[in-house]
Amino acid sequence: MLRDPRATQHTSHMTALAHIQKRGWLFALVGVLAALLWLWAGEPARPSTLSPVMAPITAVDINQGRLNAVPPSPRSGPDGWRIRQDFVAGHNGLREIELILARNGEPDADEDGRFTLTLFDDAGNAISQRALFTRNFRHNHTYTFSFPVQIASAGRRYVLELSGNETNPLTVWGYDLDVMGSGQAVVVAEGEPPGTAVQDLRFITRYQLLPTEAISTLASQVWRNGVIILLALLFIPLPGVLLLQLPPLRWRAWDGMAWWGTALALGTAVWPLIWYVFTLLGGHFAGWLLWVMVIGCLSVYVFLYLRFHASRIMHHASPHHLLLLLILTAGFAVRLLAVRDLAAPPWVDAGRHALITAVMVANGQTISDYAPYLPVDRFPYHFGFHTISASLALMTGWPLERLLLVLGQLLNALVPLTVYTAVWLMTRRRNPAILAAFFVAIPFFFPAYYATWGRFTQLTAMLVMPVLLAFTWLLVRGGARWKRGWWVVALLAAGVFYIHFRVFLFYVPFVAVLWLWSWGRHGRWLLLSGLLAILFTLPRLLTLTTITEPVQAISYNLPNYNEFPRSYINSGWDRWFIWLAGFLLLPLLIGLLRRRRWTALPVALLLWVGLLFLLLAGEYLGLPSTSLVNLNSMYITLFLPLAIFLGVMLEQVWRWLRQSHWVLLVWVYVAAGVLVTAVTLFGLRQQIGIFNPDTILVRPADLPALAWLDENVPADAKIAVNSWKWLGETWAGGDGGAWIVPLNQPPRTTTTPPADYIYSPALAQEVRAFNEAATAVTDWAAADTAVWLREQGITHLFVGQRGGFLDPAALHRNPGLRVIYAADGVFVFEVVGD
Repeated sequence: MLRDPRATQHTSHMTALAHIQKRGWLFALVGVLAALLWLWAGEPARPSTLSPVMAPITAVDINQGRLNAVPPSPRSGPDGWRIRQDFVAGHNGLREIELILARNGEPDADEDGRFTLTLFDDAGNAISQRALFTRNFRHNHTYTFSFPVQIASAGRRYVLELSGNETNPLTVWGYDLDVMGSGQAVVVAEGEPPGTAVQDLRFITRYQLLPTEAISTLASQVWRNGVIILLALLFIPLPGVLLLQLPPLRWRAWDGMAWWGTALALGTAVWPLIWYVFTLLGGHFAGWLLWVMVIGCLSVYVFLYLRFHASRIMHHASPHHLLLLLILTAGFAVRLLAVRDLAAPPWVDAGRHALITAVMVANGQTISDYAPYLPVDRFPYHFGFHTISASLALMTGWPLERLLLVLGQLLNALVPLTVYTAVWLMTRRRNPAILAAFFVAIPFFFPAYYATWGRFTQLTAMLVMPVLLAFTWLLVRGGARWKRGWWVVALLAAGVFYIHFRVFLFYVPFVAVLWLWSWGRHGRWLLLSGLLAILFTLPRLLTLTTITEPVQAISYNLPNYNEFPRSYINSGWDRWFIWLAGFLLLPLLIGLLRRRRWTALPVALLLWVGLLFLLLAGEYLGLPSTSLVNLNSMYITLFLPLAIFLGVMLEQVWRWLRQSHWVLLVWVYVAAGVLVTAVTLFGLRQQIGIFNPDTILVRPADLPALAWLDENVPADAKIAVNSWKWLGETWAGGDGGAWIVPLNQPPRTTTTPPADYIYSPALAQEVRAFNEAATAVTDWAAADTAVWLREQGITHLFVGQRGGFLDPAALHRNPGLRVIYAADGVFVFEVVGD
């Protein structure tokens, strides 16, 4: 019997396709090797619009940014001189020094001046030398002197020498007060050196993070912070672990990692409710009580597990879980490396959260006013995150700045776990869940960038949000068993409300979109969830209506507060992920026309995001708008729907491609290997260097000064600190002085406490008046300035290393002030009597 050639050809094709599918990892490995070879070759043909994949990771080592004087231009010859600045490197990998050049007049095309920079090591060996043609440089040009990376530079003394020929007009900016304990600028000459007031040059050194340093730094971080990491991992999900023993959550079909993600989200949402109810009952938390609760909850769980075998999550382990653990571990590792040089969480919000945590630690209750730290008698903010930070502080006694720094990065690293949980719950597929978690953990700019703002509250709410979306989805579109989980939706929604108002408001349109997209299905269960959520939040809602003016809060509008954050789109590779989502609309449309069930989730996400833009773009559409929420705060949450959308759509496209011709499939595997390698390596590098240096207010040298201040300055002191106009009419601390109030015990009074002072009109007016007058001061060295400070009730001045309008050199010359602390560019002055 003759065989049909077409059947034979089809059989051959299917056999080849099956072989390719089975051994696809080999072709993916070829793609990985190709990507590594491309990187080794220097990334040839990389588009200029695409950020480098493997650029060196650099960071600031020494930052002497103050300037007010210039030394004489170095000259050669018998009567010539050189300028030398010595310093001790703090890290291995020293690679460059930044200077600001100075000169008189404009450069002349005919001038023949030479300006030479030479770096010497501690043995007197010249490491690198660079001669500059002075005609190429204008006054105030920022110049970076790069040299070979110094592998073992930490703790070694280096000397930067500046020299020039007889006609050199160039010099560099400096500062006329010694602000560096480990070095000084000197003028060296064969004869009598020219006079100069400069004691330190204005210079910034940078180092390159080396692989060996990254590993040792990471090991040191884990060793130093391991206790708080483990305690947080135990404490936060504990209420959720117990709730998972209740129906319908007691479910044997759980994916193991999704079970933990649900426990984490539930625990994060429930702790604020526990604290609030306990506060309403008149209770006060203490460290010992929290330890008793933890031990009690663990005992109950062990009893239930042994008695009923309620959850057998380990029976559902899979290779996907190992991959997810690898993603989570890598994400946490790079987030720890990102904060390796930070003394405290960055920016203005971090100081606020430290203050709220300190108040709750002092009182053992959810916050209602700021006593004993500030004379503010109301609290219209959210306290959900702070119940976790205050609990951990009460249980460990850890310094707040360190606890918040580590806790923030841990929560950030755990967001991918709840994203995985949400996608698995909504699709019951691990591949899209892994993809979504990967995007959030590694290559996405957000939520990692939250850390540079100290946005702990929005971050914590976004940790809960994915699971809230998933359980809302299950309530509306899931089977009958999930109708019994209506109370879970209420619990999670109430938790998000207590953690961050805005994120809760972003969630509400999702409910409306989902219900309408599902043709009003299970509306009564949604209604029950909403009513229970209102019941959970009713005491707080009533309180807010009495301490705020809701109508005014909603109608209040800051100028330019609702501008679209275009810069975020161009950060990292995010715009390419957005473009990818746009291209994936075509297969989504095809699936929608074919009435595929998997299209429901991505379509619902698109409708939700579209509705959010419509609701918040009123200013652009000529509609009313409010500063209660804005496009900026909404846009930085869109990483969640984007990750879920990409995960679901890419998995679906992959399933289609796996059924294509075997030749095409080979190239698909190779391309996947290339792309995953490039995206992963880029993401890891981006995460390590994610912080915006302009947001780092507290530097390591500030912490010893703050501790000294706490021990040596009277409790009734009033301390002037640097500040700047941050948002609207709100002034914020500009250096380490911003953290005096939350870190000092007993609390000290400063001229610019954390921004929550705005909740007291009288205090806000006092802060605003002082800072407006202080920024108008033109001579901090004048005796009249000290008189004015005394009239304001100022007893001390704190000048952090970052600095501001308080100029330590000028203050040092003021006869009405006395230096009582000076170390590494941080100063404390005392206002002396008449």
